[in-house]
Amino acid sequence: MSRGAAVVAAAALVAALAATFAALAGRPRPVAPDPQEALADGCGRNYTDQLLKKIPTWVYVGDQAAPATGPPPPPQRLEGVISSRYYPDFAVHPTEEDLPPIHRSYDFNFDVLPDAGYRDLMGGDPVQHTGNYAGSGPSTGRVHVEREQVVLPRFAWPERGDRVAIVGSWIWDCGHWIPGGERTEIHSYRALWVTRRAGAPSPLSPYGESEGDLFLSNDKTFAGVEADCAHKVKGDAPAFQSCLKTESEWADVAGTYRFSLRLPHRPSAGSRPVVRILDAGSTSAAPRPAVTVKGRNVELTLTLASSPGEKLVVAKRVLVRWTGTPVPQHLRVRFTRLLVRRAMDPGCPKQQVTCGSRESTHGDQTSTAPGEWNVYVEAAGVWKVWGKGLLGAHDGDAFERGATLDVYLAPRAPWRVFVFTRECDFGSFAPADGEGHALTPCPKTPEFGTYEGDDVPGEVINHFRSPKAALGFHRGRPSKHGTTCPPVNRLGCYEIDYTVTRVRDDAVRRRRVGSR
Repeated sequence: MSRGAAVVAAAALVAALAATFAALAGRPRPVAPDPQEALADGCGRNYTDQLLKKIPTWVYVGDQAAPATGPPPPPQRLEGVISSRYYPDFAVHPTEEDLPPIHRSYDFNFDVLPDAGYRDLMGGDPVQHTGNYAGSGPSTGRVHVEREQVVLPRFAWPERGDRVAIVGSWIWDCGHWIPGGERTEIHSYRALWVTRRAGAPSPLSPYGESEGDLFLSNDKTFAGVEADCAHKVKGDAPAFQSCLKTESEWADVAGTYRFSLRLPHRPSAGSRPVVRILDAGSTSAAPRPAVTVKGRNVELTLTLASSPGEKLVVAKRVLVRWTGTPVPQHLRVRFTRLLVRRAMDPGCPKQQVTCGSRESTHGDQTSTAPGEWNVYVEAAGVWKVWGKGLLGAHDGDAFERGATLDVYLAPRAPWRVFVFTRECDFGSFAPADGEGHALTPCPKTPEFGTYEGDDVPGEVINHFRSPKAALGFHRGRPSKHGTTCPPVNRLGCYEIDYTVTRVRDDAVRRRRVGSR
């Protein structure tokens, strides 16, 4: 069967199943596409036209075979593990930069090594190093997954090594065609199921539970708007620009969704399973998922009806354990001080490409002091931001009393502390919704960045072999990977202090868990 015929057949099957996306026996599998097919599917290789929204940045894989008068190619399901072959610590992180005209906020990104049954979601050829197999970047040999962070609550932000099951739009990223042609992605997605530490006890649970986090939304984001408009107009630039102004961001997510979670090790033959479902911000009309225990597997089923125009968010934490499971160690990570050595603003006088600036290698940016910093901190999969998400910084400024994170780990569990930073350089570009504000969480300013994007102060990455090995004071300095901090700053453009302490509340948690 040709790839075009396979896509049409898949669309017919999905319609017949009323958008049921569970992994069923005999489910038609996607056929790994050639990156050259991205052009026939609607991509245009012109960055300026993408910026001006004359051509799409994202189009559906297989859209050439889907008539404009009919539905676009259906959502696909992806299952696998979050990882990166060449940059393990960058398998999951907030994005360094995004195009303001086609986003409301910065994306949160991660890369998935698909399970065997989902490998054909990666476009290109591993031998020829094309498509998803091109280069040696963080997403090489992976399916890249993106969603705007203002419509992805932080409880569902995953960590590297987590297993995920995703239902979303299978698209070409038209903005990446060099080298090796365009790559395929899942962008955006309607359903995300995160299995913390692939089913081992979750660092987010005080009671040694395995955890699955479910996020489902009918907000298709502007990426979905672009792909749907590209499908409807088939290359007509004026019609595409007109469509972007009127196309709804509401997606019909009706159907049945099924996910599973593995129970942790059973401590004794007499132990029985205990299941908790915690709400994490669902809308009032969101149904409660049905949960059944089958052996060591917990099966979750959720059926949604169509609700045109009505906002729907399903946000649930599913936690499972056996009675008698020992409680893990409780660690508290306190970020106590952030020293900004270089604010990374302003750029060079008269926007010179280079002037020997100590502030930024993006000398041609149009910017003034102070620097506008976003600082994200993560410990073992718990994510927070410093302050309210935005810091105004001058050279030498020190910020005290940052975020506090609590994690729960087995005595020999390895884990990491990760700090991601961004210095905002795009404050004067009208975003996707046309309201004229900058991308959240950056402020509206007269600043205008460079073609390479925002400034990147760098990331702090500290690995620990166990909870005990992490105890005490730590001073983290940023890596030089991808940074735009000029190399004259030997210690980097910032440093961050934090402490790790053991919270001795094991007995209290044992009493609490014993009552349930």
